[in-house]
Amino acid sequence: MKQKTQQAKFAAKIKKWVETAQQLRTQNIRVALPITRLTSIKSLCQDEIAAQKFALHFSKQVELQINTASPRSDFTPEELETHKSVIADGIEMMESFLETPTHEGKQSIRKLLRQIDELQGDDVRKVHWSTVHFVRSGYLLKLDYALRCFVEPDFSAWAYKLAREYVEGYEPQYGTGLIPSSAPMLLEIAEFWCQYYLGQNLTQKFPQLMKEDT
Repeated sequence: MKQKTQQAKFAAKIKKWVETAQQLRTQNIRVALPITRLTSIKSLCQDEIAAQKFALHFSKQVELQINTASPRSDFTPEELETHKSVIADGIEMMESFLETPTHEGKQSIRKLLRQIDELQGDDVRKVHWSTVHFVRSGYLLKLDYALRCFVEPDFSAWAYKLAREYVEGYEPQYGTGLIPSSAPMLLEIAEFWCQYYLGQNLTQKFPQLMKEDT
């Protein structure tokens, strides 16, 4: 009974994301929807294993993104290859740690985080009375957040930051937040948790909603 109640709560959270994605795709929104609609991810990361599996899954999505993206002029081919190598190393470390968690594994992840920090540069500026670090690579930033799910005690907060960085978009006409182009990534997040906790994909769990979304 308790498990069914828990699953119903999970399903309700996931359903809200599907409805939000549908809203982004089908309604003529004028401004971005608040990114805080993703904060319920924190409650889905009930333990560090859930957060770590989420982090690994979306690190693989980040790897796919960087490998299929058009070359950018602000990185040399050598820099881009370094970034790809770091992401591949991070995924390998996460997979290894999930299989066999060790102190040495955590130390390796922390070492890689220091390397990522160096690659991101030191462009720190004052913006509206606060200090902001302008990173060089959004791909490495996502990997950074994913890796921290393995070494930081507040793993659920880092899982949320990863999701936010993965989904949040900006367009002048909408502003920053959940915008129409965010919908596919939001559904990816919903799909992960639907399969993780409910053992079904979104189409199986919410057939009518997913039919309306297509």
